[in-house]
Amino acid sequence: MTNPSEDKTADAPQRPQRVDRMARLETIPRLNEEKRTLEAMVASFCHAHHGTKKGELCDNCREFLAYALKRLACCPYGADKPACARCKIHCYRPAEKARARDIMRWAGPRLIFSHPVLTIKHMWYQFTKEAPEKPRNRSQQ
Repeated sequence: MTNPSEDKTADAPQRPQRVDRMARLETIPRLNEEKRTLEAMVASFCHAHHGTKKGELCDNCREFLAYALKRLACCPYGADKPACARCKIHCYRPAEKARARDIMRWAGPRLIFSHPVLTIKHMWYQFTKEAPEKPRNRSQQ
């Protein structure tokens, strides 16, 4: 004999699976480039300022990178993402935004020597790609 509670769950509608936003960093090429650029900048900054070994991060930089990657994964622009400096959406908290600015100002000019292709692509997006309208406003037009 079957349990009545099992019969109810079999007939209940299934909830849609949650989208893994972090997977977007691997599946959307533009976000993947930004992810690799962020990782390189944070690693370079951490090595120079906090004395970590190459390829390792201190706890503060690891926390910042996790925060930045989470924000990147949730970017509503997706493949149309502009450079953060030109973006119309401010998704970072003020403290993290200041930290990102410090890291990028220090690591950005030096990145050309260790990751020239990432640097050129990042500069290309920063100077040529205009930020589109905010995604939530597209349907109202």
